[in-house]
Amino acid sequence: MWLAAGSFLLLLDARGLTEIESSLFSGSGNCAFCHDQWSGALLDSGGNNVSISGDWQAAMMAHSFLDPLWRARMEAEVADRPELREFIEDKCMTCHAPMARTQFRHDEHRALTLDKALQMELAHDGVSCTLCHQIQAGNLGEESSLDGGYIIGDERQIFGPYTNVVTGPMQNHVDYTPGFGAQVQDSAFCATCHTLFTPILDEQGKTVGQFPEQVPYLEWRNSRYPDAGRHCQDCHMPRLDEPIRITARPPWIGTREPFWRHTFLGANTFMLKVLADPEQGLSGQTESEQYLRQLRMTQEFLKEQTVTLTADPEWKDGGLAVQVTVENRTGHKFPTGYPYRRAWLRFELRDRENRVVFTSGAHDDAGQLVSPAPEPFRPHYAEITAPDQVQVYEAVMGDPAGKPTTHLLRAARYLKDNRIPPNGFRPDGPHPDMTAVRGAAADDPAYSNGSGADAVLYKVPAPAEGAPYTVKVELLYQSVPPKAVAELLASDLPFAKAFRAIYEKADKAPETITSVTHSGIGKP
Repeated sequence: MWLAAGSFLLLLDARGLTEIESSLFSGSGNCAFCHDQWSGALLDSGGNNVSISGDWQAAMMAHSFLDPLWRARMEAEVADRPELREFIEDKCMTCHAPMARTQFRHDEHRALTLDKALQMELAHDGVSCTLCHQIQAGNLGEESSLDGGYIIGDERQIFGPYTNVVTGPMQNHVDYTPGFGAQVQDSAFCATCHTLFTPILDEQGKTVGQFPEQVPYLEWRNSRYPDAGRHCQDCHMPRLDEPIRITARPPWIGTREPFWRHTFLGANTFMLKVLADPEQGLSGQTESEQYLRQLRMTQEFLKEQTVTLTADPEWKDGGLAVQVTVENRTGHKFPTGYPYRRAWLRFELRDRENRVVFTSGAHDDAGQLVSPAPEPFRPHYAEITAPDQVQVYEAVMGDPAGKPTTHLLRAARYLKDNRIPPNGFRPDGPHPDMTAVRGAAADDPAYSNGSGADAVLYKVPAPAEGAPYTVKVELLYQSVPPKAVAELLASDLPFAKAFRAIYEKADKAPETITSVTHSGIGKP
């Protein structure tokens, strides 16, 4: 079927993927014509569907423009600084509606506004195939490539990880010439959008600096992973070391090995649960089962590839001392990405009668920590001795006056950043100002020794008559904490109201990434 969308002709295939064409881009439905699961293509050795378009369609990359939290956050930034509306919307859509913004800039030579983008189906296709696979190698890794500085040419060249490419089918179907591009396997490729700086503004609105809103690529550079040859794609695009038919058409094209799935695994389980819920009505043509599969893979990814947790109890000074160690196994800080995200330790000690003797980090059904936070936020702890002390791994943005803020354009510095650095991190390593540990954690030796781990000592009362004891420690994670969106939930702006309706029905429980239990802890 076809629909009119601004000055573009919009075609939709049966799965709701657009078949729009512009001078620079081709919609995801055109790519899916060949790179979906048909006629034995894109099946692994176990018969599992590893469709490129199917995996992408359920990933957050496909929903970058439709994300209701992103829309509400951008709307709030505009409401706070209305004189910067054009700048804010254009900057946000550099990576949330990259095809629409790039095409609009190419044609009109001016900033793209949200009102205009909403009329462009290229925007609704999110971060799609012909955006990423047209990014040129030229400036990658340089400062100019960051903050949305990707380069898209007008030669209609498609870059991929394979050599000896058969060019005819793609040239005939979508008028692109495919070829090898080493850049698609390099972290600098992902860094173009996953490194974001926002301007630090004074009271007159003058830019006086830049704030590292999210810099996982710079964190990766300040780790052991570059020297080890480990890149973003190695973790976020599961690799299959077996021959895969990567295209269904033409049927005579053979297999390729290895193959990288286009699941783009991340950590935004909150939004995946929203998309998987038919009652939310956001899934469109995509089947809920696709989102549920993506959610399960993301949860498994968080549990198996992010951290390890250990707890070592011993009797000491008339009580129980438990050394809890959280080791970061990722190539960047944990958690990383948008500053809302947080993780925390839940510690619980039970006596022989299964009664709770001590707990830290308990939460309610909404994912809100039940113990009151010291004002204005919870500090970093080396030792925990009281239930209201909770080790929360997070980045807290501060305005020029030193007050916590969730507004990106009010942020001038981090008041706290005790997110666990990656293995090999050095305070004097690459990009020290952008990747630094902030707050009390900066004085914690564990954060500067390159181990990529944090150690917390829990000292709790444990009378001998209560033995044997059981200790359980969990690492919990939230991509959308209640406190971070409180302002949006109280707003009457249109996108904020839409997000509130979604949030109220959503599953807000944190993810349990890992846990460890020691039982039978006897008398000293």
